[in-house]
Formats: sequence, C-alpha cells, structure tokens
Amino acid sequence: MVKDIIEEIKKGLTGDPEKDIRYLQEQGMKYRSAPEASEILKILSDMSFDLLPEDKKKQLKTMMFIGNKRLDQVYNDVNTCVKNKDIDGAISLLAEIEKRADQYFAPDSTPNNFSFRNRLEEYIYANLYKPENKYIRTPFDFCQYFSAYGYLLVEKGKPQEAVEKLEKAIAYNPANVEPRFELAEVYKLTKQPEKLLECTRETLKISTTPVHIARCYTNLGYYAIEIKDYDSAVAFYYESVVYQNNPAVSGELQHIRAVTGKDITPPTKEDILAAFEKYGVKNGPDQDVVNIAYSLGSYCIEHDAPPQESMFYMQVVYGLTRDEKVKEKIDMLNAQIAAKNLAQESKNKS
Repeated sequence: MVKDIIEEIKKGLTGDPEKDIRYLQEQGMKYRSAPEASEILKILSDMSFDLLPEDKKKQLKTMMFIGNKRLDQVYNDVNTCVKNKDIDGAISLLAEIEKRADQYFAPDSTPNNFSFRNRLEEYIYANLYKPENKYIRTPFDFCQYFSAYGYLLVEKGKPQEAVEKLEKAIAYNPANVEPRFELAEVYKLTKQPEKLLECTRETLKISTTPVHIARCYTNLGYYAIEIKDYDSAVAFYYESVVYQNNPAVSGELQHIRAVTGKDITPPTKEDILAAFEKYGVKNGPDQDVVNIAYSLGSYCIEHDAPPQESMFYMQVVYGLTRDEKVKEKIDMLNAQIAAKNLAQESKNKS
C-alpha cells in the first residue's frame, strides 16, 4: 500500500527542486492522517532532503544527524539495544537525541514544535489547549523518543528522572496518551495517588479508544484502593470491563474482598456515576474527541479523501460510541477500499 502511494506521488514530480519540495510537503499534509503516515512521511522526508542544495543539506545534517545517522536511525539503534538488554547503551543514545531535540526542536521555541502523529491528535490539541502561538511539526517523533527514555529510566530504578523525560514527551504531543500512561505508572511506583488522579483525568480527555478508557478506569480503581475508598474502586473496576475485558480486574476485586472482608457486590449504574462524580471525572468518552473525529471523517468523505483516512476517523468514533449509523459509513468505506484494491489487481495483471 505504501509503495503504491509513493509511486503515485512520484508521478507528480517536475524536476524543479523548489517546486518538488513544495509538492512533497503538500503530499505530506495530505497523507499525515493515513494509517501508514509515519512510514510515508519518512520516505517523503528523504525525497525532500535529496532535492536540497548542498548548503541546506549541511545545515540540516547538523540538526538532524548524530554522526552519520539521522535521529530516527539512532532511535532504531536504541530499540536494538533494548532487544539486546543493553539498557545503559539505549539510555546513552537517547541522551544524545535529547541534546539535538533541546537545541533545535524545543517545544517552547518560536514557533512551537510538536510531534503530532496525525491530524486527529493535532485537532484534539487545538480544541483542548486553544494555542495562540504558531506551531510546526517536528521531523521526528520526539514524543515517542522521550516516552521510551522515561520508561527505561524507570527500568533502571530512576523514577524521578523519568518524570522529567515523560513531561517532555507530553510537551511534544499533549494529545498522545502513551507518555501519560507511563507517568501514571511512575506515580503508582512513587506512591503519589493525587498526582495519579490528576494524570488520569487529563488522559481521559484525550482518549480515543475503548482500551485507553478502560486503562484510565483501572487506574482510577488503583487510586481509590490507595486512599481506601473501596466502594469507588469496585465501581471503577466494573466500569472498566465495559470497555475492555481485562482478566487482571478480577484479581483486583479479589484483593478488595480480602482487604475489606466483604463479598463484592456489582455496583448499580447510580453507584458508578456517583463514584465518577465524587472525583470530578466524566463517565464515558470525551464528547469533544468524538465530535472532532466524526467531523474529520465526514470532511474526508465529502471531499473524496483516500478512504483509509476517512476510515481511521470513523473507526475511532465507532469504537467509542458503537453508533450503528457510523458502522454503516465504515461498511461503505470498506466497500470502496475493496473495489479500489480489485481494480489495482486487475491493472497489475494487465
């Protein structure tokens, strides 16, 4: 699929470097919400780099390379270190990436730098934070890099140092749940229940899947146990399995039974809503997230965007709402994708 997209993009190249770089940037914007966005954008970035004059290449190499390796290639080496259980080596490489990020791509620079992975995250950020400053997208996913940095520091028994890296990850992409979930684990480890609660509140505002919501609710259950509010913990755990059936919840409920010496009674809907209200947390998916995803999906359908992009947004909406009308749109998009694939197969055979 990615290969076909790139081949189609190449057909639009003119041979004029200035025009072609602008054209490739436009194509990057077009495909930035596609499921394969990260791979497509990397290829387009390489193509654009090759078109630059030598002086510009030299300048960008200073910013985007460590030695002869681009930052994303250095991050691949980080993953290799982790697979080989060389955690110190991985941390050392991430420290080098951090130096480049701080010097050339700081989130609070002018314009601000963000590592949004797709348009949905960008629109959630804009809706939630209503930024006044201009911002641009970083050429690398620094949110992912610093999330990994924080995780590895926790593995090394340095949770306080991990907090700084995870907060940097969040600064690069405030609409990505992953560093927030990792930060929540740090707050569990360091016995800071109130910070865990606040972190979970913020994570729920940007959650885009049932799995995200279920994990937030189990974190609320953990928080309630920590402060010995066992009835609320039961309510949170029961509500979490509505979104994802997690076998670990049964163990947590048995733990509550052992601590309290009471049988676990399934909470009523009123009990569940009362627990959420008690801690100032909305029950269910954030309606703004649902509305943004639906609006983006509808816009893509109306403007004949690639069906995979429309599908991405509609699947987010359906996952959060189970709305049958949205399911009908997904079925329509599936039919379009199947027809397109069939046409491509016929073309290839001929």
